[in-house]
Amino acid sequence: MRGTVATTWVLLAIALAPAASAQQQWVAPREMAMPVAGFVAPDSEALRHELPGGAFAYVVRDDLVPLLRFRALIGAGHADGPGGADYAAALRRGPASLAPADFADLLASMAALYEVEQDETETRLTLEVPSEDLVLGLGLFGAILRGRLSGESRADSGTNAAQPAAAESGPALYEGSLAAAVELFEQELFGTHPYNGTYQGEARGDAAAFRERFVVPANIVLAVSGDFDVAEMREALSMVFTGWSGDAPSLSQHPMPEPIASRRVHTFPVDKLQGWVVLGHELPPVPGEDEAALMVMNYVLGGGHFDTRLFRATRDRRGLTNDDSGFPEPGFRGPGVYTFRTYGRPEVVRLLIQLTLQEIERIRTGPVSDEDLFVARGALADGEFSLWFRDGAATATTYAREWLRYGDHSRTASWQERVRGVTADDVLAAARRYLHPERMQIVVLGPIDAVRGAPSIEGEPSLEQFESGDG
Repeated sequence: MRGTVATTWVLLAIALAPAASAQQQWVAPREMAMPVAGFVAPDSEALRHELPGGAFAYVVRDDLVPLLRFRALIGAGHADGPGGADYAAALRRGPASLAPADFADLLASMAALYEVEQDETETRLTLEVPSEDLVLGLGLFGAILRGRLSGESRADSGTNAAQPAAAESGPALYEGSLAAAVELFEQELFGTHPYNGTYQGEARGDAAAFRERFVVPANIVLAVSGDFDVAEMREALSMVFTGWSGDAPSLSQHPMPEPIASRRVHTFPVDKLQGWVVLGHELPPVPGEDEAALMVMNYVLGGGHFDTRLFRATRDRRGLTNDDSGFPEPGFRGPGVYTFRTYGRPEVVRLLIQLTLQEIERIRTGPVSDEDLFVARGALADGEFSLWFRDGAATATTYAREWLRYGDHSRTASWQERVRGVTADDVLAAARRYLHPERMQIVVLGPIDAVRGAPSIEGEPSLEQFESGDG
């Protein structure tokens, strides 16, 4: 009886299957006639507030959680003077009025998040506190930004010399060794250029001199967000920053590094179970008319999602890695960097390098498909663009950084239109202009002997042969 019932259900399913499939309509995404997502960015003018002394603040209410985030973006970084790295170190220690240990205890008592980040041309200070600590948090933020810092003079600032990333006490020992590989790549690429943050060719500077020159209202934009009344926060910010002034600094344009003419492999042995790979080269200044095409091209090639050419070649078809992505990072007041980053077991590292180089070459040889172009433009113009404004902190930071760099918001205002106007020919031109696989620098961090000794899987060359162009 049981078999008869089962057979009946199977026969019924078979009989109904053609009817069900006949009703199902498969439509390509381009033919769905779906409306444009229509995301509209917040009004930048309504969010901007001018403070006494000439600083600007973007003040955005965000009551999702009872927190306040105060962020200062300073238009100078470690490449702008030998005192830049010292200033960042002094920021981490806190105001001169508190011993570093007392400063740490004060942050802990508020359950505060305190971060200092610095790149070549920008320094960022972030203080996040519970809403109940608004007065104390804002006062502390103002004191750190305006006043002297602990150990900021040359005599007592200590040393900031960075250890090699691959040393036994360096970041290669803990999770996140891809970040260590990126750091090593930039050291190799920039050498004695000011953008190499670990280069010690110049005499160490004075953090106080750096602060007096660059940390002035005309060179700072604030990004403030959280659970507050906007009018009251604007008034509080104006009170904290009243009486602060200073001449706008002269900010230099940093030169491009001397290009490395040929492809080279740089190996850094560490005793790990997998290897990390970073390959790429410097990126020249990218004009506004090229920016959208560059980002569309990278989205198709290696834009950090599950349907890039790199992901399909290395993950979907072969299961070699969890990620292989491209990172075009245009510079501001100087060179940028375009890197490709991946990782995997020692025996697949060489194949990962070969496949990455092959896909880079392929996107330079012919136009992308209509479908790839359709998806990339939509994802960037609406999906990724909306993430720039995903919450109050992101909105305030996006607008603050744009104002600090350019003094207007024409780039965000035109971004969607520029992306939607990118053609397949534009993508091909961007690939040929900004990708040069024949002179990419390749950094491999990991068990180098195992990488070298692994048998070939698909005829991939030795590490040394990548330098001769056989990859």
